[in-house]
Amino acid sequence: MQDDSKKDAKKPSANWLDDWLSETGTVQTEVSLPEDVDLFREAMQDVAPIKQPDKVRTQLVRKNIKIRNPETSSNINDVFSDAPVDECPDQLLYTRDGITPDTLKKLRQGKFHVDNSIDLHGMTVDEARNYLLEFLGECEIDGSRCIIIVHGKGYSSPEKKPVIKPMVNRWLRATPMVLAFSSALPADGGTGAVYVLLKRNK
Repeated sequence: MQDDSKKDAKKPSANWLDDWLSETGTVQTEVSLPEDVDLFREAMQDVAPIKQPDKVRTQLVRKNIKIRNPETSSNINDVFSDAPVDECPDQLLYTRDGITPDTLKKLRQGKFHVDNSIDLHGMTVDEARNYLLEFLGECEIDGSRCIIIVHGKGYSSPEKKPVIKPMVNRWLRATPMVLAFSSALPADGGTGAVYVLLKRNK
């Protein structure tokens, strides 16, 4: 005797579309099928569902400001000293009064969105000073909040010591719009670059 209980058992569908039509309550019969569903099935027979990732990873886009020729920028207010600096720590770290430990920690961990960046390594002190002044002026106009300044590690200097790095350490401390700065993570240049937190442009 045939077991009738197996007659009503749900058979696995031949494709995902049949499963979807079944789950959404769309009635299918061998005799008749609504025309729009029939056309839909025909159009979608070779289409496979897209697997959605669990997490969407967004990549930050860093914009490099175009620096004008310092010789044509007569409005630069040069407040940076170019006197030599004898000592400079490997890890740069600075914060003004009022910056909370949590904010400084977030900066050191590279968790601020980087709005702009500039690369000074390989320049002379005079070139770096003019470019940095111009860059900070552009950032103030642009409303940048967090920037990266690449100053290099000095490996290519005659004495194998950083030249621009100690100057950047001094210059940033003399800039009122700079609230804090910290050496970057390895992925962003390590001790050859700094994250800089700027005062909000009101």
